[in-house]
Amino acid sequence: FSPQVLIPLFTGQPLPSEKLQEVMEGLSTSLKQFEERFLQDKAFIIGSEISLADLVAIVELMQPVGVGCDIFEDRPRLMEWRRRVEDAVGKELFFQAHEMILNIKEL
Repeated sequence: FSPQVLIPLFTGQPLPSEKLQEVMEGLSTSLKQFEERFLQDKAFIIGSEISLADLVAIVELMQPVGVGCDIFEDRPRLMEWRRRVEDAVGKELFFQAHEMILNIKEL
């Protein structure tokens, strides 16, 4: 989110492609660790019920989606967790809460 939106907004310059690639590699590593260390084989981060930890995490993970980076693609465990969070919160409320993030390019 920061490399594709905030840095160019403040500097007036796009992030160099090699720096963006570095950021994307770091994101991929972080997502793998999130799946392996936090989600493991659980429905939610803490266990079988949604918690504040899931809500905070999903807000952070929706930011790359808002700039066109589908971090859930090719990550079935992460995708299923997102669907469970959406279902627990309610799809309408979920998308209402993320409306600004998902439309950041229009702002």
